[in-house]
Amino acid sequence: MSFSWEYWYMFPVAVVISILANSSGFSGGVLFQPFYNLFLNIPIQNAVATGIATETIGMSSGALRYLWYKMIELPVGFTMIMLTIPGIVLGNHVMMIISGDLLKMILGVVIIGVATMQLFGAVKRYYGTKVNVPIEDIYGFMWVPPIAGFFSASTGTGVCELGQPLLEKGLRIKTRRANATAILVEATADWIITILNVHAGFIMIDIWIFSGLGVLLGGQIGPYVSRYLPERLLKIVFSISVMVIGVFYIAKGIIWIVK
Repeated sequence: MSFSWEYWYMFPVAVVISILANSSGFSGGVLFQPFYNLFLNIPIQNAVATGIATETIGMSSGALRYLWYKMIELPVGFTMIMLTIPGIVLGNHVMMIISGDLLKMILGVVIIGVATMQLFGAVKRYYGTKVNVPIEDIYGFMWVPPIAGFFSASTGTGVCELGQPLLEKGLRIKTRRANATAILVEATADWIITILNVHAGFIMIDIWIFSGLGVLLGGQIGPYVSRYLPERLLKIVFSISVMVIGVFYIAKGIIWIVK
């Protein structure tokens, strides 16, 4: 296989996106998808798969850094990972038979509502306060990770966008620890999804090489930066980013409906 430098510019783009995602706690892959699809004219299924594959590297890099900083709620995170897997399996199959734009429109409505609550919490200066949360605290929210896994596998977004608010607002975990734990869950889910997509042949390897290297670096910088940013700023960046994602998804869904 010949090597091409055609997509070299994805390296600096990926570094910036990965820093933003890993410091704020949302899925970086969702920013890659429209870039791949709209600017590089890659078919949407390949754009989603390559975006998730790129995110896999970046989130894994960030998760390792957060583990080094001991900022992750490991028992809760591992429980969420196990609960996410059934949703991933179902979402991977649904992606083949239901329009991705329809699923994205549904997810867009959900995450805009979640992001609005998070933004309201930032304005009111509401933050999580807990560390080392008992595992039984998640029992009342066990339905959220499977739904998040379903949407991540079928649309490329969901685990961080639904998981971070669950951790901070539902379990009242500190903002930075909620971000870090959500990133660990996202990274693990992404590996499962990416393995399935590699098997299906959906990933654009020539793009992934440069974007993967970029997010690998950004994934180390993002957690470092987040340690010095105010919690209020992290929540606002998360909320606004997720709202933009939601609006984009709803717009795509409406365009699909009116066609």
